[in-house]
Amino acid sequence: MTGIWLPLVATALAAAFTWWCCIRPMAKNRVCHATRAGADDPEFQEELRRTREEVRQLREQATLPAAPAKGPEILDR
Repeated sequence: MTGIWLPLVATALAAAFTWWCCIRPMAKNRVCHATRAGADDPEFQEELRRTREEVRQLREQATLPAAPAKGPEILDR
């Protein structure tokens, strides 16, 4: 019976720590990622636009061609 107390205490401490560090700040809207950093920064918005365009171009390059190639595929090794 005494062997169960340590895991129970550890679980209770983990729950209390999670509440203190995570749940309580979120309930008070004080969490560090609640703000939208750079939302009004024009340089940030431009960098975000360029990055999205680059991702779009990379996705286009990664897609397979619509029509299969005629003949067997030859790979040079």
